[in-house]
Amino acid sequence: MSFEVVCHEHPNIFVVNRQTYETYRFTVGEDGALAHAEPQSDLGVARQTAIAFLARRQTARALRR
Repeated sequence: MSFEVVCHEHPNIFVVNRQTYETYRFTVGEDGALAHAEPQSDLGVARQTAIAFLARRQTARALRR
């Protein structure tokens, strides 16, 4: 399956499965932890995609400093 972050509107990250077009919404808490408010199905890969997105953003911020 192919997942992609399609939108980031803090505190929400939206990840879409490009094969089924299912969209998953994750919420980033104040502590930086990722939460999911919807039922779990293909959650594992979608969650990994969201976490990788957050890690890339954090790395980019650190490099700009």
